[in-house]
Amino acid sequence: LTLTDNYVMGLDNEQNTFGGLTNNAYDTYAKVNPPLRSKVDVEYLREGLMDGTIDFIATDHAPHSVVDKNCTFDEAAFGISVLETALGSLLSLFHENLITMPSLVEKLTKSPANFLQKNLGTLKVGSTADITIFDPNAEWTVDAESLESKGKNTPISGKSLKGKVVATFFEGRRVY
Repeated sequence: LTLTDNYVMGLDNEQNTFGGLTNNAYDTYAKVNPPLRSKVDVEYLREGLMDGTIDFIATDHAPHSVVDKNCTFDEAAFGISVLETALGSLLSLFHENLITMPSLVEKLTKSPANFLQKNLGTLKVGSTADITIFDPNAEWTVDAESLESKGKNTPISGKSLKGKVVATFFEGRRVY
């Protein structure tokens, strides 16, 4: 929904054309399975999100060591450390007026919980108090080395995001 295959080629996501190989091409930090897709594919996914074809959003936090990623593209492990960057990345859809805040929150919380038939993703009395508090307008720059995750593998290190988690509660206890 927010990254294209341009990241694999070491290009900024906004660039639409491939102008030849650079030293940043075949960025193993952008190697995921399924692979990142073209800008056109991402636009279709966004349309599916807006028209309700896509019911919920899930991420796959896949931290890896430098050894797992500092090798050839073919040898590199699949995955991105996304736990700390997912919300800021996805909030770009809200800031671009592609989705409302209530719809984005629902697609990240209540809808996946309903699919899994779990009593989660709600603030109803008696529900598990798993809560994330975030500032949708907090601007920050991704610094892979500052991530709390053991894996620092993200192709968006250095990218500015708008929206940041400020607190997380698990079963009513503040854990972040």
